[in-house]
Amino acid sequence: MVHTRCEIRPISWNDMYCSVPCHWDVIVKGNSHLIIEQALHPLLEFRWQNKAQPTSKRNHSDFILSRLNRETDRELRTIEPPQFLQALESRFELRAFSFDDTPIPSGAVITCQQCGTAILFQFFNAAAGSTEPLCSFFESFTCCPEEKQNSYWAIEDLTFKIPPRFSLDTYSFSFGLTKFAFKNRTTNLRFCRLAGASKHLSRYTFTSLFANFNGSASDECTIIDSKTLILDISPSFGDRLCKFLKRKKIYRWAKFRHFTDRDKILGIHLESLQPLDRQELALIDKNYGFLQ
Repeated sequence: MVHTRCEIRPISWNDMYCSVPCHWDVIVKGNSHLIIEQALHPLLEFRWQNKAQPTSKRNHSDFILSRLNRETDRELRTIEPPQFLQALESRFELRAFSFDDTPIPSGAVITCQQCGTAILFQFFNAAAGSTEPLCSFFESFTCCPEEKQNSYWAIEDLTFKIPPRFSLDTYSFSFGLTKFAFKNRTTNLRFCRLAGASKHLSRYTFTSLFANFNGSASDECTIIDSKTLILDISPSFGDRLCKFLKRKKIYRWAKFRHFTDRDKILGIHLESLQPLDRQELALIDKNYGFLQ
């Protein structure tokens, strides 16, 4: 688990890393699109494109601004970066802009000097009030953290690490159920968080919920204790040969943990065409938990 101060919490989503005040809400709108709100009012949003084209960072900023000008049908002009953006200038090519001669900045286009990722920010109510939270936000903002050996994710109250060879496939934030799916050429990886666990456990057994999550039989799991279940399947040679010819993912590992103090269940599931890397399993298992 990752422990944080109550005033601030980390946000890490698909190679974007920052810290936000705990009273800010982060809304995932896409794989590369986040909106930040406060009390149901949007403060800012940002979208990004990895290794953006054309090759010149400034040309790419000009291209984005030109396109934005056409799409909004409003007069756009570049301005001097406001103070709350200045922390970015040592790491990003930065172009701030405003609409319709307003003195309040409307947004900015930044391009990472290290990896070439281009990010478009648009400000709503954030730039009109106190800029101190924005200063802290942009001081923490990066797409190239110092240590990037494994991909770190932190969203809502969840945090996890995954090997960099996995990429985000799908996600959902349904009421009471949060799911993330990642994949690579041979392996699928899923995380889930089931809220209101006591309500579900009043109707189903812990093992049947686990079996439904994995698509397995209840008697295939191993009971570690009353709050932990594990599935670990490595098939026989005959099964491996048969299922390999059918391109079925035959190696499976999964874990369910019931956090009674939070009334939530966390689940991990991997399935692969090849034997699972036990070091990667340990990394994923150890680092999936709740922000504190």
